Amino acid sequence: MSSPRLDHPAFIFTAVLFAPGVDTQKVINELKTKIGDILISSREIAFVWSDYYEPEMGKDLKRIFVVYKEIIQRDKIVRIKRITDEMEKEYLKDGKRTINIDPGLLCLENIILATNKPFFHRIYLTDGVYAEVTLFYKHGSFNPIEYWTYPEYRSTPVLDFFNKCRTMLAENLDRMKK
Repeated sequence: MSSPRLDHPAFIFTAVLFAPGVDTQKVINELKTKIGDILISSREIAFVWSDYYEPEMGKDLKRIFVVYKEIIQRDKIVRIKRITDEMEKEYLKDGKRTINIDPGLLCLENIILATNKPFFHRIYLTDGVYAEVTLFYKHGSFNPIEYWTYPEYRSTPVLDFFNKCRTMLAENLDRMKK
């Protein structure tokens, strides 16, 4: 019989999508204030994988991934999702989003995204928030899941970034054990 394990450390990250003209540094600074100190950010990446957001946010969208320093317990993701939902509302322009913030968990074994949308492969957490395993770690790298990993999360720059961050998480956890 297994026993419940209450220690499930992870990094929080946010995947921030920006419409043209948005002050990215202002948004990043606000995330830092509301979520915590930043460990590392990706470079700005052109969002070329889908036109899904174009009707609302326009063309020439950019994405930045932000990983936060604090190692947290995974159940905090619901609170973080509510914070990012409220921030999206603060940046509405004429009723349309100018930013999209997807929070997630960077764990040793996987990458999990938080969403408000149910689907067959998503697990309900609480307070209207669902969790979706987006990448899994195997053979020394994060890997996509056939059929539902978003194209950008399959891309080499994003996989490289998350693999680098996973190494940082493992090193921090090792230091905490000593």
